[in-house]
Amino acid sequence: MSETPDDAAADGAMIAESPLPSNDRGPATIGWDFSLMLATVALLGFLGLQSLVGTLYTWWAYRSIPGWEQTGYEGFVLAMNAVAAPVVIALVVVMGLCVPKRLFSRTMLVGVSAGMLAVGAAGAVITESLATGLAVYLALSGLIQVAVVVLTLAGAGGLAYITEGRLAKAGSGLLHLGFIVFALVMVALQKSPLMMPAFMLSGVLLTGGSAMSFYARQTRGALHVHGA
Repeated sequence: MSETPDDAAADGAMIAESPLPSNDRGPATIGWDFSLMLATVALLGFLGLQSLVGTLYTWWAYRSIPGWEQTGYEGFVLAMNAVAAPVVIALVVVMGLCVPKRLFSRTMLVGVSAGMLAVGAAGAVITESLATGLAVYLALSGLIQVAVVVLTLAGAGGLAYITEGRLAKAGSGLLHLGFIVFALVMVALQKSPLMMPAFMLSGVLLTGGSAMSFYARQTRGALHVHGA
């Protein structure tokens, strides 16, 4: 039985008026995710390029400048650190912003992110240590991410993900948590006895999250081929 134009219009109106599920993501949210992704890639790319340039310059200086190791190496390292420091800080901030967006709406996200930054800044001022402030900021991000992973594994709705499927979402959550723990190791645990356990934990989270995401993707692809 063919569908009349009036029936098609009515169906279209019903589709347009039906509410989206709570975990669907609108263009604004996807744009926010894409912006954070671009910022992360750009910052990591800059650090990679700086590392490459620094390595090439060091190789050239060792071969071309007599006594450079004694006269120029320390100043070179200080200059490289001065360039990298704001980029690393920006990367840590962006990583932190990637976490609360899974739990909070776009409006609330601004307030939560600003609150996290304010607490981190207060920690840096009180302790007179930028590393401590970043550690506080990362710790808050880590706590939120733990909640995200637990809620994801429990199958709670309302969490914002680009990926589909509980296994892929859990893998993504573990990956983010692994990056946060790794950043915390680099920022605050370099001289702590907890450095190696935390570093190993980050490796387990990153490996487990990658495996879960890959397995979910492969399973979804196999099901798609089988269904076709």
